[in-house]
Amino acid sequence: MTRFLAELRRRNVFRVAAAYLVVGWLVLQVVGAVENAAALPGWTDGFALVVLITAFPVVLFIAWAFELTPEGLKKTGSLEEAPSVRLLGASDWVLIASVLIVVAVVAYQSLTPRGGAAPASIATVAGPTALVVSDASIAVLPFADLSQAGDQQYFSDGISEEILNVLVRVQGLEVASRTSAFQFRGDAMGIPEIAGRLGVRHVLEGSVRKDGETIRITAQLIDARDDRHLWSQTYDRPFTAGALFAVQDEIANAIVTALRNVLDMGEAPTIEVAAITDDIDAYSLYLEARTLFQARARLDYVDQLLERAVQIDSDFSEAWEMRAAVVSLAVEYDFSDITDDEVTRQTEEFAHRALELNPDSSMAMAVLAKLTMNRSTGLLIRADWANILEQFTHAVELDPRNASALNWYGLALGSVGQLEASLANFEACVRYEFTYRPCRENQVDTLVALGRDAEALQALREALEAGAMSPEYASLPLLARTGERDQFLWASNASNRLLGWSGHAELYEALSHADRRDEALAERIREFFTRNPDRHPGARGIVLGPLSGDGEDIVDVAVNQLFYDIHYPRYRASAWFRTWVRETGILAYWQTEGFPDLCRPVGADDFECD
Repeated sequence: MTRFLAELRRRNVFRVAAAYLVVGWLVLQVVGAVENAAALPGWTDGFALVVLITAFPVVLFIAWAFELTPEGLKKTGSLEEAPSVRLLGASDWVLIASVLIVVAVVAYQSLTPRGGAAPASIATVAGPTALVVSDASIAVLPFADLSQAGDQQYFSDGISEEILNVLVRVQGLEVASRTSAFQFRGDAMGIPEIAGRLGVRHVLEGSVRKDGETIRITAQLIDARDDRHLWSQTYDRPFTAGALFAVQDEIANAIVTALRNVLDMGEAPTIEVAAITDDIDAYSLYLEARTLFQARARLDYVDQLLERAVQIDSDFSEAWEMRAAVVSLAVEYDFSDITDDEVTRQTEEFAHRALELNPDSSMAMAVLAKLTMNRSTGLLIRADWANILEQFTHAVELDPRNASALNWYGLALGSVGQLEASLANFEACVRYEFTYRPCRENQVDTLVALGRDAEALQALREALEAGAMSPEYASLPLLARTGERDQFLWASNASNRLLGWSGHAELYEALSHADRRDEALAERIREFFTRNPDRHPGARGIVLGPLSGDGEDIVDVAVNQLFYDIHYPRYRASAWFRTWVRETGILAYWQTEGFPDLCRPVGADDFECD
């Protein structure tokens, strides 16, 4: 055995094996890096490993049978013919050190969790970042429905949300958004952990039990820092609107008093909760409608609920303003097919009725501004865009946490090319309503348009983690440009996009290059959408936009930030875009208020854009 080991050493088999391991490991690292950068197939690195393993015994055999000499490769002589084996030289020690380093690195990679060391992909989402928690902070969890039938969750949610809306108005108190807090409905996680996830110190939880003509509401305030109850109370009341608003008043004041006793919040303000209706049936219908409205679900049924609510109480301004918002949203989300003229008539009727009852209705103002914006961008009217933006500004000033107003304001700013200001509104909306899908999706699209792909990809990951982004709305150009091939294929095969089409790999390659234009591929996609009219109209523009120079391909895309995407200057050079800017009234706005960064005036009544 000793003689055999000596022979292996004399023939440099050990040295060759060690060198092969080091070089092979380096080759695998290079292949892994190139695979992502060059969008090679996912099996490339596995194939390279198989080749290296297969070649290893061949290399060892060559090392045993042959030796490299100044005259070339020769057959190795016998042990008797060879000189004595020398001690380890400097090169041997370097090789041994290299092997040890490779072994250490491989061991570290094996023991380190993949999510902590590997570059994040769409499927590998970073966990929540550490938050600086204010002492004067609170989250209101959705109250549990303890009714016998268990069918009053919308009512319990409504009570929770009304209390949250009251606490938001307390100066110095930070309140977690409804959508952030409500994602922990029925979660088995402890209060301290939920508070940590939400970045708050205090948590209000409770329950609602409706029994015939009475209702029992239980609420308790918890200091999550030490899981200590600061206050709790049970309220038994008759099931009337007046009693419910009085309870909300009592709970909000009790919370503020309890927090003042623990924190240095100064004098506790007295909170008064105004009754938005005197009829409990109208209020119940409104709460059921609001839950669905916020989820953008069953909007046709939402309108029916609100119609019944205003029939019961014709002075119910909150129901009128929500109904005004539902009219156009129901069309946009495919819950209604009424004509543009009917959308205009109903929206104006309902919104003006809400403003008659409450001149400071943020929602009604925002809805009217949105109506004008939509009619203008759809080339139905030439609008005064300065007035549109002024209306949105006023609506947001009245209610800075109005997620719908923030989202629509962002879209309006995007329509006139003010992408940075547009992004600021979407980001504010996301801060207030963590899982609000429209703002999440528009935030990603605006970052893409600004050319900030790394931030857009991170925003997409965060939205997916929050359950606030559907893959069918993920930006295909973003996924292609950032090498997220598998995620691209998953998103492009969405049922509202190209499910049933066979050119996804070709489309991925085309969209990987921002400046590539492929009219032949675009025409094939147009034909597919023509044969499949059930696909969402906006999907056609989102898929075709990057491939085509024809602005009409994105006429149905609601997010007009795409017109100002830095990757597609050909849009802005098209005759369609020039007509659109003029006919919407946006050019007139630019001429008085200033042009966006990508565009500039030419002469007295013309413009050009990069």
